[in-house]
Amino acid sequence: MDKLKNGEIIPGKNIGTFHLGWTFKQLKTALNDKFEIEKRSRCFVVKTDCIWFWLDDKQEEVFQIRVQEPFEGKFLGEIGIGSTLLDVENKAGEWQEELDVYILPNHIGICFELRDIDDFDDEWDELTAPINAISVY
Repeated sequence: MDKLKNGEIIPGKNIGTFHLGWTFKQLKTALNDKFEIEKRSRCFVVKTDCIWFWLDDKQEEVFQIRVQEPFEGKFLGEIGIGSTLLDVENKAGEWQEELDVYILPNHIGICFELRDIDDFDDEWDELTAPINAISVY
């Protein structure tokens, strides 16, 4: 099993074997130097094809992890890339939209992004639009 493409998603803690709070050195070792770095304001993002890590400039520690296709791991054993907010509601309970991401008041430290409205030919519905990214923070 490819550790970059699978693993349990645990809000506020980790995605698979990758943990919030890891140092850049720990992350580089786990990724075997197979990544790109994008500089941002007060942080940098370490990117692979399906998992991204945000690290602060000063302490160089991971404060957010984001997965996207082709990641296959799940939150609560069922919710992953391609799931919908309807699936989230049925398995995890209430969700709220906050600045174009969807958070779970009962599961702090996780959020979901939906496929963009421009990707749909028909009317877009947030309940049935597929999740295209999941982040823990």
